[in-house]
Amino acid sequence: MKTISLINLKGGVGKTTIATNLAYLLTESWGLRVLLIDNDKQGNASRWLEADDKHGTLANILMDGVDVKEVIQHSRYGGLDFIAADMGLIEANYDVIRKEGIRQDSILREAMAEIQDDYDICVVDNPPDINMSVFNVLALTDDVIIVTVLEADSIDGIRKMVQQVEDVKQFNPRLSIKGVLANQYIAYPDSIAFFEEIKKEGLPVFSSRISYATRPAKRGMVAASKNHQSLFEVCPKCRVSRDIMKFAEELLS
Repeated sequence: MKTISLINLKGGVGKTTIATNLAYLLTESWGLRVLLIDNDKQGNASRWLEADDKHGTLANILMDGVDVKEVIQHSRYGGLDFIAADMGLIEANYDVIRKEGIRQDSILREAMAEIQDDYDICVVDNPPDINMSVFNVLALTDDVIIVTVLEADSIDGIRKMVQQVEDVKQFNPRLSIKGVLANQYIAYPDSIAFFEEIKKEGLPVFSSRISYATRPAKRGMVAASKNHQSLFEVCPKCRVSRDIMKFAEELLS
């Protein structure tokens, strides 16, 4: 199982929208066995998949040592399973820090070992934060995708994320930055300059870019969220859907 983490220290950049629709595409269009991990206490990805509130969550794995197979939930899409998240992640992060005599950053990696052959790809939606649950995810991640919007402080946020990845590499030598993915993209001169600056940092950049949502795309995104559907079920031909498809094709190539 290959693990891909979508991350940024800045919130509101669209990680959840991209992570959930990417997971949908990988199973529906490519027939892959996909596990989506919601690592954000807001639980937006979990709500999209209509998680059972009475079921275990990621917090139970980190805090209580619950078997990962007891926490995994099945979605309405045959090849897509998920591990939900909720506000319990706040307590779980503090609880992990208090644990002594164990590798605090490897709890999730050890728990996931028994299901490595059950899935082809694991997609992780991370919070705009660096905490113990994020360290645990990075400890088992192969590829990091930094999702960004083209704002003035984005370059600094990307630099900080790169440093965090470098710090974790001592525990997970496989970890690498797959690329920087632009969301809400508009082809202005400032956008071109932004990418040139990223390239000067020596970072890989996806040629695929998720366009700023047009009015039809925005209506589709609202409908998809309300009805717990993917964008591809609601507006498969809108610009955002087409761009996420291009990104998935580039990622898999």
